[in-house]
Amino acid sequence: MKVLSKSRFKLGLECPNKLFYTNKKEYANQKQDDPFLQALASGGFQVEELARLHYPDGKLIEDKNSDEGYDYEEKVKQTSKLLEQDNVVVFEAAFMFNNLFIRVDILEKKGNEINLIEVKAKSFKKDDTKKDVKYNADWKFYLFDVAFQKYVIERAFPQFIVRPFLMLADKDRTTTIDGLNQLFRVSKTSDNRTGIELKLQKLDNPEKQSVLSNVEISDIIQKIESSEYKILDEFTFGNSIEVLAKAYEDNRYFDYDLNFQICKKCEFRTKDDNENLKSGVKECFIRKLGWQEDDFKDPTAFEIWDFRRWKQLNEMGLIKLEDIDDELFGEIKDSEVKMSRVGRQLTQKHKALINDYEPHVLIHELKAEMESWKFPLNFIDFEASTSPLPFYAGKHPYEKVVFQFSHHIYYEDGKVEHANEYINIKAGEFPNFEFVRKLKLALEQNNGTIFQFSPYENSTLNQVKVQLEKSNESDRVELIGFIKSITTSPKSKDYKGDLWIPIRGMVDLCEVIKAYYYNPYAKGSNSIKDILPATFKTSEFIKSKYTKPISEIELSSFNFKPEKVWLKIENDEVVDPYKSLDKPFNDWDDNFERVSDIEDINNGGAAMTAYGLAQYTDMTDLERNKIEKALLKYCELDTLAMVMIYEHLKELTT
Repeated sequence: MKVLSKSRFKLGLECPNKLFYTNKKEYANQKQDDPFLQALASGGFQVEELARLHYPDGKLIEDKNSDEGYDYEEKVKQTSKLLEQDNVVVFEAAFMFNNLFIRVDILEKKGNEINLIEVKAKSFKKDDTKKDVKYNADWKFYLFDVAFQKYVIERAFPQFIVRPFLMLADKDRTTTIDGLNQLFRVSKTSDNRTGIELKLQKLDNPEKQSVLSNVEISDIIQKIESSEYKILDEFTFGNSIEVLAKAYEDNRYFDYDLNFQICKKCEFRTKDDNENLKSGVKECFIRKLGWQEDDFKDPTAFEIWDFRRWKQLNEMGLIKLEDIDDELFGEIKDSEVKMSRVGRQLTQKHKALINDYEPHVLIHELKAEMESWKFPLNFIDFEASTSPLPFYAGKHPYEKVVFQFSHHIYYEDGKVEHANEYINIKAGEFPNFEFVRKLKLALEQNNGTIFQFSPYENSTLNQVKVQLEKSNESDRVELIGFIKSITTSPKSKDYKGDLWIPIRGMVDLCEVIKAYYYNPYAKGSNSIKDILPATFKTSEFIKSKYTKPISEIELSSFNFKPEKVWLKIENDEVVDPYKSLDKPFNDWDDNFERVSDIEDINNGGAAMTAYGLAQYTDMTDLERNKIEKALLKYCELDTLAMVMIYEHLKELTT
């Protein structure tokens, strides 16, 4: 059966054309391989299991498939039988109406009233202008999801009165349970699906032990049902359900008008190195724009950094850079020393049109900026974990746990030293305050300039500052003073704390790149994961230096052997050094069981997942040490990457 489920309804609201590509193995789906999305999904499964503990008498409709596939009717039959009771709580209650099918996370029936409770790992903060539940871009898809479920229930059982709720991670709540997160162990089932192994069977006091709260959303849902709030402008709420369900049932391409801003982020696209799968984006452009194969070789606005004129492009049906007039990018705001946003975009456009891959650099301005930096230069990178279910008692949902840093020093004579590192992934040990102590010791070795890449380190330290302010640490005043000496205060309009000016404020190397340097090989991205390979294509100095073993260059390392070569060239291309990092368990003896299933630690999402896995109290020291070594190598490469980018900028200005 091809039925419209709540996840497919949400997909259709994003773009009706996506329904044609979903669940087809021949089409690429980038969301399936995204480590950050996988980590978020794991948190969602944990939250759902905690939510069920709020209702200890709940009955679960088991998710078992028959030999002939997913048995919709059996699940609906089980649900209907339970609903014959006056009062009952059902987990994964199943409802079908025509070609619509839903599973309700938690359904609470009291007489003829039903509380429809959709559980999400998303956090909220009551009465906060930015984080409370309301109809906006952050919440609208969650709200339409609940409205869809209510629609199906009311048509399957019109005798019931349905009240809709979201159960969410409440930023105002903390837990009294130490290690709450690890009591809901993420695991893989035999068919490679995500499951949760429960180590906690009941809540004695949900108000103090749980961090979840119910939020009634009846008023918002009513406005969706009346079509006061709409996503697909030309359809009422009921019509949108009907037309999306019919298109999916018929396996029909919807032929919906393209929205280039959505197309840019569409998951149904192939990566350059995968030609075995089809691209939904490509097929849409062939169908809707009449493109031929050669058209896909032309540069488009998708590549433009921070482009903001999508509405105009949609109205005009333009996406190729050659068809977009300079005026459509916006007004250029003159800057004496930096590239303006629009000016940088136009530089990117014109270089792309003539296949000019020479970096555009404001040499004199960049040199002046770099001359303001004080040697020795300090490059730092953090790894942290956030989770809807806290790792430690007394903590809030998504409260950051910062467990690792790496620190490289670049001396004026060109010597590069991996000077310091810190990691603590021991189960049950809150690392944040010791992290700051070690970072303080590391950075107080000298008075040189400190570098981050993006504001992540700044915002992380600001969050630890708040934790210190609430703590009883004997040195908290000293540690807070250190944090304020190198960070800037939060810029959010909702921030009501103290403001300060750092005496040794960190320089954001990413902002330096944006202001003075554009490399066409990065295709508009300013992520370090894109700037680094662009540097490899551009800098003969970097290639010459780092294709030699560590032992032959002025470089020290805590985690790599002297014979390690950072850059390897294959088919005239530099191999991404992140892909050359060792797999943590490549030499694991299969005779020894391990409780984690992680294979690679070479990106931030994997590092966050690795920390959560290392919190398993029954993990052996051998397994935890393997994870720790892999994390140390990954973080060291992050700060070395910053050094490489700096060396390239220095190369350009000398």
